[in-house]
Amino acid sequence: MKLLIAISLLGVIAVFSGCGDSATEITGTLPIVTGISIDTLTTTGDTVVVTWTALDTTLVDGYFLWTRPTMEGNWTLATATENNVGVHIANQTGFYGVMAFSGTDNSADMSMTVNTKTEILSEIRQEFAFKPVGFRIDIDGDSLIAGDPTSSEFAQHFVVAMNWIGERYVFRGNAHPELWPGGSKTMISSSYGFVAPAPDDSLSWSDSISFGGDFFIALDNNYYCMLKGTHTLPDTASMTDTLVIRGQIQPIMGLRLFSE
Repeated sequence: MKLLIAISLLGVIAVFSGCGDSATEITGTLPIVTGISIDTLTTTGDTVVVTWTALDTTLVDGYFLWTRPTMEGNWTLATATENNVGVHIANQTGFYGVMAFSGTDNSADMSMTVNTKTEILSEIRQEFAFKPVGFRIDIDGDSLIAGDPTSSEFAQHFVVAMNWIGERYVFRGNAHPELWPGGSKTMISSSYGFVAPAPDDSLSWSDSISFGGDFFIALDNNYYCMLKGTHTLPDTASMTDTLVIRGQIQPIMGLRLFSE
């Protein structure tokens, strides 16, 4: 029954969405929702699960879960729910807030917000002189580390190397264990949009992709990264150049969402 009430509020939702700052333009008399958090145990893939402290059921019919891609801007309704759990299938990272409703009344203000935003990896610049270069992602330090992939102790997550006709490719860490013995069991994919492929998407994940532009890395500990690879113009004397790699890591294990 309460979900039917939520459906009947589509007109109210439309009013919210049409306002300058959507949900926050119209306020009511109900309590402000507290205790909002991302449930990191059930948030995974492209599915974000948000929980909050339930209000007295005699006061409210349910809750609106709102989302927006950045800290500022208009809110979009993610879902309406009777309980203190909201699920959102997302196409990028975002911020989330909650308002309670009862009939056409709603919370006096938006709850505190939580988010799924990524952490920026420090840019790395590495000289490239035709020899393969390994890269490892330091999760704790939010950085990229370059090293020698022929060393069994380096344990790279991916390798940038040239093929026999001089084209640059990015290889997953253990793509060629006979050449690069310490590589981690990672997966690599070209990037289209802001959602990394599912782990079982064999058509998207591959041993290697062309270097240049955005690409996804699935680490062997179930964390995901979105990186961008470019390079500088070659030095005319040495004919070497510099690989430039930067990107972001999703700090929620198993979540595959990113943003610009």
